[in-house]
Formats: sequence, structure tokens, C-alpha cells
Amino acid sequence: MKRLLKIIVISLFKIFRFYYIEKIIDLSKNKDPIMEKIKERKATKETKPINGIIDNNTIIVGVSGQKIDTETSYEKMKKIKEYNDSLLEYINIKPTIKKENNYDKLVIGSTTNERKISLVFTTNDINLIKQIVYILNKNNSQATIYIDGKVIEDNILELKELLNNNISLGIYSYNNIFDTVSTKYMKNLLSKNFNYSNYCLYKDDKFLNVCKYFKINTIKPELIKRDIYNYLKSNKKSGSIYEIKANKNNIKQLNSILIHLNQKGYEIIKIDNLLKE
Repeated sequence: MKRLLKIIVISLFKIFRFYYIEKIIDLSKNKDPIMEKIKERKATKETKPINGIIDNNTIIVGVSGQKIDTETSYEKMKKIKEYNDSLLEYINIKPTIKKENNYDKLVIGSTTNERKISLVFTTNDINLIKQIVYILNKNNSQATIYIDGKVIEDNILELKELLNNNISLGIYSYNNIFDTVSTKYMKNLLSKNFNYSNYCLYKDDKFLNVCKYFKINTIKPELIKRDIYNYLKSNKKSGSIYEIKANKNNIKQLNSILIHLNQKGYEIIKIDNLLKE
């Protein structure tokens, strides 16, 4: 009995000693100027997530929040023995209402408060694509282009040389056919050869149902039928997606509207960047 009691006392002492040492270390760490600075930064650097907004069959995608990973940040800065903003590590906090849980909804934009919009072009004309890419590059802007898969295959080498990181290709029809077979093929074709956006472009409910089957979100942009300059000048809105059916007339206005948007502080980005949660 005495031996058992002795073992219990020694065990309790070790537990208390370990607990006490941990407390001393924590106290010392919390009084470290580096840790104090990290905690001070938490108030200005951390953001709360913004939930997506569902309205009937549409969803406006939410935005992740972020919080500082205090311990990881501290350990990195402790190695250089000083506080450094660039060494702050963050943990993303996903919104509760997410696009990945709503493949049956049409994505119509983002809840972002930043001045960011996306332009989506549809065309099978390689010459128009060349003009679009040239104008986008000239204005340091991005876009997503939806092209029929057969046109991509017939011009794959030229498109590989033409397209850069400013341009992504979206999942679309193959030889004007859109079904599970063509969608699977298009996904493989784009992922192996191009910077691509894993979003379908809505034409009708068949597109939505096929893409839902593959757990791919479907976007339904605001369609601009003509006069893109005046339309975007009057109707631009942060977080919005605009579809432009490319033709000679609206491509003539593209450079002017990109200059206008840039001057107003808007960043024109790819679908993936705008809809990133």
C-alpha cells in the first residue's frame, strides 16, 4: 500500500512539475515582445468569413475570412529574433454557405467588397481570340474564354502559344454537343493543356445537370448583348460576372472599357480568382 501511495505521489509530482513548467513557458512567451506584437496585429489583420447568398436557384459565392496562426507565426519570428509582418501565418476560415455544397445552383457572382469583376467571352473565332488576348495583356487584365472543344483541338498548338496566365479556358461543348461524355473529355483536354477554369457556362438546365453530376459549379453571368462600353460604364458592380459574345463590334470597344474600369479602380480577374472562397 505504501509503495502504491509513493508511486501516486511521484506521478502527481511529475504531472504538477510538467504543468508548472508549461505555465512558466507560456507566461514567458506571452510577455515576449514578438508575441505581444503578433497579438496586437490580430485586431487589424484578421477578417471574418462572408457567407454565400442563396436566392431560389442562384448563389452569390461567399468569401473566406482569415485568422493569424499565432504559434506558427511566433516560431518563425523567434528564429530571426524579431517581429516581421511578412512572416505572419494565416488560417483560412471558410464560409458556412459554400459553392461546393450547391452544385445545383447557378453561380452569379461573389460577395466580395473589393472592386473586382470577371469578364467571360464566348467565341470560336481564333482571330477574335487573338485580339481579345492582345487587348487584355495590354491592359494587364484577365478573362475566361469559352470555346468549343473541337475548335480547341483543331487549333491546339496555336492556342498553347497564344494563351498565357491572364487567360483561362472554361468547360464548354465539344463539337456543339454537351453531355456527360463531352464534359468529361473537355475537362481532361483543358486540364492537361491549358490554364483552365473548372466552371461550366450555363446555356440551359441540361448544362447545369451535367455539371452537377461531375460536381462542377455552373456560372450564369450577366449577358451583355451589345455596346459593352456604355453598359459596363453604367452597370459595373463589384463581384459581378459579365458574359460577352465576342464579335468585331464589341471587341472594338474592349480596350476603351478596360481603360475605364482600371481608372475607376476595378481589377478584371479570372473566374477562379473572383469565385475563390
